[in-house]
Parts: sequence; structure tokens; C-alpha cells
Amino acid sequence: MNLVPNQPSTAPLVTRQTTFPRTTDLPVQSPKYWVKEKDRYLRQLLIEDIQDLTDRELVVYFTNQGMIDFRDADDISEVLDDCSTRKVDLLLQTPGGIVDACEKVISVLKLRVGTYRVIIPSWAKSAGTIIALASSEIVMGVNSELGPIDPQFNSIPAEFIKDDPSQQYPVRQIAESAIKRTRKLASQVLSKGMLKGQDQMRIDSLVDQLSSAQSYSSHGAVINAEEVKEFGLNVRFLHSQDELWKKLWLLYCMYDFDCQRNGYAKLFEGARVSIARPLPPNGQG
Repeated sequence: MNLVPNQPSTAPLVTRQTTFPRTTDLPVQSPKYWVKEKDRYLRQLLIEDIQDLTDRELVVYFTNQGMIDFRDADDISEVLDDCSTRKVDLLLQTPGGIVDACEKVISVLKLRVGTYRVIIPSWAKSAGTIIALASSEIVMGVNSELGPIDPQFNSIPAEFIKDDPSQQYPVRQIAESAIKRTRKLASQVLSKGMLKGQDQMRIDSLVDQLSSAQSYSSHGAVINAEEVKEFGLNVRFLHSQDELWKKLWLLYCMYDFDCQRNGYAKLFEGARVSIARPLPPNGQG
């Protein structure tokens, strides 16, 4: 069965020139509703500014607390459905999460827009790194970091569990399966993306390095733009005084502050669509 990406929406984008408060026109929403939602509207004005600079549409996938789960792809899909082109940037902030859920996010992005660029203002770790590896280009600054992709079980590397002879067979089997699953997905996205056409041994070597608990001091180790470039991946480094970077960093700070103040676990947002997922009562996303 041939899967064809959805056709982009033909609805025109709302431009900043016709959006309050940049004009003297009052908002179409009621004043009290606009004030209640003003944080979102101001973020979306900045999203439009960034889109003017890049000539690409921006989709934000921001995590305050919580891991990548299977609901995330559905919310990303809703934001993508409002995009009028297939030139899409994904601003990504996540600690990682379920590998299968990560694969679904990548699948939605690929089927909807074909190729996408990832922007990392601060961090995209673990499975979030795999989402970045599946992109056509990674935009990073001095604050940006990726991380190792070795699977974890209660913060213990699966590789250590696999190699521990004291572990019972089912636990070791689960660990071995998780390692194979992660490495296979990373290899697939690289061979179809940034390292397409490259020697498979080179791809396997990079995947081994990223997925081995022996390569880095911890699962939270920092992989900065310089190291990503050394991997031979397509990375664009923006200096702190770059106009685009300053706007991206401001947008990141707005999401970070607004999520914490309003109790959001995650935000999925574009120039017109916004989906906020609140923190559950126990405070864990």
C-alpha cells in the first residue's frame, strides 16, 4: 500500500500585520477571552516573526515535564494540519521517552511534510535525539544539546542489565530487545535521512557510539553542536547574537516560563493552533 502525505491546507496564514496588538484594530475575540489567552497570542506573534525570517512554518513541541508518549503524535498532527506548506521547522524540547512513541512522531512528520528541520534551543535528549536524527538539518546554538540514546530502565542503562549475569532471563531479554529496537530505529532514520547513501558501516559506527553506555559518562551527557558536526551530520550553528537565534531563544524562554506558571506538562503550537496538556494532579507529565 502506497502512503501519500496529506495535502497541505490552502487556508491563508494570519500575518502579523493584521494581528492585534501590532495594529490599532481590536482583537476579534472578546476582551476578557483575549486577555485570558494573551500568553498564547503573544507566543504566536513571535512564531510569525520567526516564520518571516526562515520562510518556513514553525511547529513547537515543548515539554515542561513528562516523556514522549503515544498521545504526542496526535497533537503534533493537529498542528501540522494547519500548515499551508511542506517547509516545516520543528522546535523541539524533550527529555526523551518511549521509543515506539518516538517512532510514531517521526512517522507523522514524514508522512505529513516529507522532510523537516529540527530546532533545539536547549535540549532534546534520548528519544528526542532520535527525532532530531530523522530530520534533514539540526539547528543549534550555544545552549543546545542532544544526548546518548542508550535505553534506560529506572535510570539504569539497559546495556548494564544485559551484561549483568545476576539478572534473571526475562529482565535481560527485555534489556536486549530495547537495545536492538533503539539501534535499529536510529540506523533506519539516519540511512533514510542525513546519512542517506553513506556506507552502512559508518552509520552503524555512529549508532554504536550514541547507543553504548560505555561511550558517555551518563545518559544525560551533553552532545553539543560541535560534536554533532564531528559526527558528519547536517548541523547549522547560530551564534547568540544571530537575529534568528535571539528570537528562537526568546520564544523558548516564553514557553519555559508559561508552562511552569500555568502548570502545563506539554505545549504543541503553531501560528494559529495551540494544544496545552496540563500537568496531572501528582505533578508528573
